[in-house]
Amino acid sequence: MSHPPSRPVVLRGADAPKAWGWELWLTATRPPGEAFVAGTAQSLASVVEKHPEVLGRWARQLFGDAMPIFAKLIHTNFPGRVHMGFRRSVERSELLAWLDAEQALLRQLLGALRLPNQERFAAYESRYAAWASEQALAGWGRDDDAVVAAALGEYVDDGFALRPWLGKVRDNRRRIADSLNEVDLAAESGNLLLMGAGTVHAIFGLSHQTHPKDRSRKGLETLFGSLAQRAAAGATDEELSRVIDDAGLEALRSGNTAPPKNEAWLPTTVGGESVLVEPQQTSDTTYSLADFYTPLVWSDGQVGFRKGDPKGGVSRERLAQVLEDVDLGATSVASMRRSPTPVPGGATGAARLFRLVDEPAAWPFFTAYQLELHGRAEVASPPGVFQQLVVTRGEVELGDGEGPIGTLSPHTPAFVPARFGGRYCLTAREPSTVLVFGVPGARGGAPTLFPGPG
Repeated sequence: MSHPPSRPVVLRGADAPKAWGWELWLTATRPPGEAFVAGTAQSLASVVEKHPEVLGRWARQLFGDAMPIFAKLIHTNFPGRVHMGFRRSVERSELLAWLDAEQALLRQLLGALRLPNQERFAAYESRYAAWASEQALAGWGRDDDAVVAAALGEYVDDGFALRPWLGKVRDNRRRIADSLNEVDLAAESGNLLLMGAGTVHAIFGLSHQTHPKDRSRKGLETLFGSLAQRAAAGATDEELSRVIDDAGLEALRSGNTAPPKNEAWLPTTVGGESVLVEPQQTSDTTYSLADFYTPLVWSDGQVGFRKGDPKGGVSRERLAQVLEDVDLGATSVASMRRSPTPVPGGATGAARLFRLVDEPAAWPFFTAYQLELHGRAEVASPPGVFQQLVVTRGEVELGDGEGPIGTLSPHTPAFVPARFGGRYCLTAREPSTVLVFGVPGARGGAPTLFPGPG
C-alpha cells in the first residue's frame, strides 16, 4: 500500500497471551500488538507514519501526526471485579505508608522462599494466587491464616513465621482495598467506565496501577468548549483552525513526563467469555503501586519481583514519585459511568446508534459510539477525523460505494481514514454489535447513520 488508503480497510488484530488470561490488541500502532492491514504485511503504524493525512485535519492539529488512540480486549482468569478510584479521600502519607508496608512484607517473603526450580515456583504461585483471589473477594477479611500457612509452609524456611506474616499482609491490604471503589463488572455490563490518568485501578488478579497524566487536559477541555461555541455560531474551518493554533497545545504537552494514558473499560461478552473492551490513548506507560496476586516471577533461574527491582521491588522513593500524580480524592463510580444513550435520529429499520461518550469539554481524549445492527446500514464519519470499528458480537460485512471490502469480527476490526469522505456500508446477517471509536473533531465527533438501500 504505497499510497494513502482512501477507503476503509480491514485490520488484523494481534493476540497477546498472558499468564493470567489474554489480550487482543485490535487497532494499535505500537508493540507488542501492532495491527496490520488484512491480507498484507503492512502495519497500521506504517500507514499512519507514511500518510498521516489518513488521521484527518482536525485529529492531526489537535493530537498530532501519530495515531492517538487504540482499542483492545482483555480477559482474565480471575474474578470479574475491579477497583476504580477511591471511595473516600485518603492522605498521601497514609497511602504511601500502606504501599511501602506491602513492599516490605513481600521482601520478607522473598527472603524466606525456598524454590530451587521453576516447577516448584509454579506450584507455590498457584496456591498463593488462589489464596489472594479468594481473599480479594472477601475484602481481605477472612481469617484463614492457619490453613494457608499449612498449604504454603513447604515453600518457605522452617524458621519463617508464615502465619503472622499472612495476618499482617491481610490487615494492610484490607486498608488499601477498603479505601477503593470495588466494582462488579457483571453489574456494569454494557456501560463504559472512564478512568482518567491518575486514577488508581486494578482488575482483580492484576496489579494496582496508574498512568501518566496529560498536562494538556485542562487546555483541551477549554479549547473544545470554545470550538463548539464557534462552530455553532458559523465559524469557518480556517477560523476554527486558528483557535486551535492559539491554544498552545504543544507547549502544554511539553510538560508531560511520559506519554499520557487516559482509558476506559466496557465490560461485555465476546465469544462466550467475559471481556473488557479498553479504548485508550496510545501509550503503554504504567506505574505499578502494588501487586496482590502475582508479585513474584521466575526469571533467570531465580525468584524475583515482577515490578520494580527484581530483589527489592518498588522502592519507597519511587512510590512517592508516582503518588505525586495520583488523584487522592473520592470518586464515585456513577461519575465514571457512561451508559448507552440513543442518538437522536440514529435509528433505521436495521440499526440503532447509541452514544457512549462524546463530551470533549469534559473528556477530550476519545469518542465512543455503539451500533446495534440487524441488517444493512450506511454510516458517515464526522468531518476531519478517522474512525476505528470494533465488532464485539456477530460478523459484519464492510463495504462502500465501490463494493465489498471485507468481513469484520472480534478479531478483525477496521480503520476508516478521514479522507474517505463518503458512506461506508455495514451488513449483519445476524444481530451484531459494532463499537465506533474516534477522537473529537473541531465540528464534533458523532457518526451519522443512514438506512441501507433496499
